[in-house]
Amino acid sequence: LVQLAAVAVAGLSIPAASAQPVSRAALEAYVDILLPGGDGLPSATSLGVAAEIEALAPEGSVFRRLLSVGTEWLDTVQGGGFAALPGSAQEQIVDWMAAAPYGEVPGRFYHVLRLFAVELYYTRPEARVGLPLEHAPQPFGYPPPWGGT
Repeated sequence: LVQLAAVAVAGLSIPAASAQPVSRAALEAYVDILLPGGDGLPSATSLGVAAEIEALAPEGSVFRRLLSVGTEWLDTVQGGGFAALPGSAQEQIVDWMAAAPYGEVPGRFYHVLRLFAVELYYTRPEARVGLPLEHAPQPFGYPPPWGGT
């Protein structure tokens, strides 16, 4: 995943001097908008997804700067901090980010963080409880479509 992060942020210019500490509150609220849980499923934050994303971003890396600048942007977009906003306002902001240009921080933040949040969330067995997912029949492979029954 660390290599994927490097590729995902390639070409995005974020000056090192602009990076502030990552706002954990904004990051947790953001991943919970993407993966809120409910109907017996846990939220992303309750599974530690935000902490795992932050752990994948080494200090000084472009990915870390994207997290820093992205959470700072979330906290200043409507004042008072992203985590303190009502859920409907958070959803509107995230919807706007989804449509923002990929070459700009809000759009890149949305797409990269969504990719990581979904990946890290669904690797947890707790996130798949009750979902109609069948495991692949590995290591034996899929049965061939030919032959008698």
